[in-house]
Amino acid sequence: MKKVLVIGGGGREHAIVDALSRSPQVGRIYCAPGNAGIAAQAECVPVKDTDVQGLLAFAQEQGIDLTVVGPEAALSVGIVDAFRAAGLKIFGHTQAATRIESSKEFAKVLMDKYGIPTAGYRSFEDFQEALAYVNARPFPAVLKYDGLAAGKGVVIAADAAQAEAALRSMLLDEAFGKGRVVVEDFLTGPEFSFMAFVDGEKVYPMPLSQDHKRAFDGDKGPNTGGMGAYTGLPFLTEEDRVFAQEHILEAAARAMVAEGRPLSGVLYGGLMKTPSGIKVIEFNARFGDPETEVVLPLLESDIYDIFEAVATGRETAEPVWRQAVTLGVVLASKGYPGGYDKGAEILGVEHVDAKVYHMGTKRDGERLLTAGGRVMMVVAEGKDIRDAHGKVYAELAKIRCENLFFRRDIAHWALDGRILDGKALSASIKEELKDRVGKLAVKYGRKPSLAVIIVGNNPASQVYVRNKVKTAIYVGMNSRLITMAEDATEEALLKMIDELNRDPEVDGILVQLPLPKQIDEARVIDAIAQEKDVDGFHPLNVADLWLGRPCTVPCTPKGIVRLIDESGLDLGGKTAVIVGRSNIVGKPVAKLLLDRNATVIMAHSRTKDLKSVTLQADVLVVAVGRPNMITGDMVKPGAVVIDVGINRLPDGRLCGDVDYVDARLRASWITPVPGGVGPMTIAMLMENTVECFLARVGE
Repeated sequence: MKKVLVIGGGGREHAIVDALSRSPQVGRIYCAPGNAGIAAQAECVPVKDTDVQGLLAFAQEQGIDLTVVGPEAALSVGIVDAFRAAGLKIFGHTQAATRIESSKEFAKVLMDKYGIPTAGYRSFEDFQEALAYVNARPFPAVLKYDGLAAGKGVVIAADAAQAEAALRSMLLDEAFGKGRVVVEDFLTGPEFSFMAFVDGEKVYPMPLSQDHKRAFDGDKGPNTGGMGAYTGLPFLTEEDRVFAQEHILEAAARAMVAEGRPLSGVLYGGLMKTPSGIKVIEFNARFGDPETEVVLPLLESDIYDIFEAVATGRETAEPVWRQAVTLGVVLASKGYPGGYDKGAEILGVEHVDAKVYHMGTKRDGERLLTAGGRVMMVVAEGKDIRDAHGKVYAELAKIRCENLFFRRDIAHWALDGRILDGKALSASIKEELKDRVGKLAVKYGRKPSLAVIIVGNNPASQVYVRNKVKTAIYVGMNSRLITMAEDATEEALLKMIDELNRDPEVDGILVQLPLPKQIDEARVIDAIAQEKDVDGFHPLNVADLWLGRPCTVPCTPKGIVRLIDESGLDLGGKTAVIVGRSNIVGKPVAKLLLDRNATVIMAHSRTKDLKSVTLQADVLVVAVGRPNMITGDMVKPGAVVIDVGINRLPDGRLCGDVDYVDARLRASWITPVPGGVGPMTIAMLMENTVECFLARVGE
């Protein structure tokens, strides 16, 4: 069994110890210096995290198999270099590689050199020069001390007075030591954290997370080391994640190898989703805190294997992460991040049914006392953000201490009523369908069956079709995928549709659009039997919809209305504006909303003074295929915004028809793109297939 030494004594290290305790390979864990909570899972060693020689001597005496470094301070003093020189295995970056965090200027120069997206900047060591530069530019100004400052060396100055005070503190008073200041362009958009295990050019990503730096609710008050964090970020898409991994984390790993400073630990990207794309706010050379406390509980792989592989440079399997959401809230001493008292007794922790990671605690006999600014973090897991949020705040109520406070709005980006999470809602619908399909199979002796036809090799269509077939299989339906060549004739396609129309084992037929130019889409849609038209595009289905007769409702409009229902808005008497008049989305949505007693206005992307029209909308549905056409100032405050558009920008990124970052600040509810309407369309397709099945069996 392996002996492991973890260096550090905060919540991050407690989460690392907790993850190591789940490894079947680890027999004994030491932590230097540790804390009162860590002591329940590891033997605490009274050696400071920056005492390189003391830690090295301890590791040698105890025959430690692997050392894991938590805090940046230990990395910056060269602990990894010393351990490796002594022939000991250690997880963490060398002093040279740690410079990606320890020097803001180094990181900015690196990003400039290797084309990693970040804000523009200039560096200064002279107070007057820095002040003149800042005052000549628009506010707010981003000022960063070029060095380690325990997460407190960044000031976003709203005006000249704040900027002067910050520059004076950093350059004249040397609040963090003698150093330079980096002045950056101010960026807007939601921030998030992307961590990865990195060994040279090998990058193993972790789940995305978002922390909350401000001390008080509503993102008010001074910056802190972090007051809470969560995973499962609804404002980011899979395309965002892939872009960040490939163009930021992997690019940075390659850049550090090229600079002769290869990484061998955790690379933390503090990133922002700006209107012009994802950009780097900062790099850290270690696990983030409090992000580690919400990310590592999701790890299903053996973390010892990962640590040891990175420490030795060997290949390892891609880490496996549980598909769940975690949310954690920090309890801090009153007065933090300013002056605060220590020694207050904490009661009730033993009754908490969630993970409790200690940050600043100590024992006095049987009594648990506060011993720091951030004291502990309670982390709960749930099937979605709301579930995890409810659990964690219920458990927090069990902890009693007069000298502790915590934020009550962690994950407000996802919970403040602004995100209509189509992924979460569609997942719920699919679970219900899975149960329903199973019961239908027992009752009728067969399962609903969906046939999907794709013609050609359109990349987007290939993705959509795979997702549709995969979903059909997941809910338990029979599915049939029929592929036809790009040069297939219209007659061949019509013949295939005719065969499926007559097949008694097929309940639903879907032809993936768009079709190659030699095929008449209208004729193809018309050829699908009305009773098997699961997309709801058949002319008779569209006519029946407007006549109020039973029909298959088109999938996307049906999903849009379900998303609006999810917001809780009563449509009666409300004004809905639909920008986009297509027969596939615009007109069916208009009919469905009219049936809910809404006043409906239909507009076009070229409607004169479109802004005056959209500002009337209590519900705004946009489906025109023009990137970021609807800006924030075109959204009525408190409106529900449904963005149907998915557009690919010249640099390969995806965006919607609505400027999401801008509009979400005015909307009461909004769908992210992609991720809002798309998953719902597929869920509605499955629901329509079941309904076609029921109609055919006479139920």
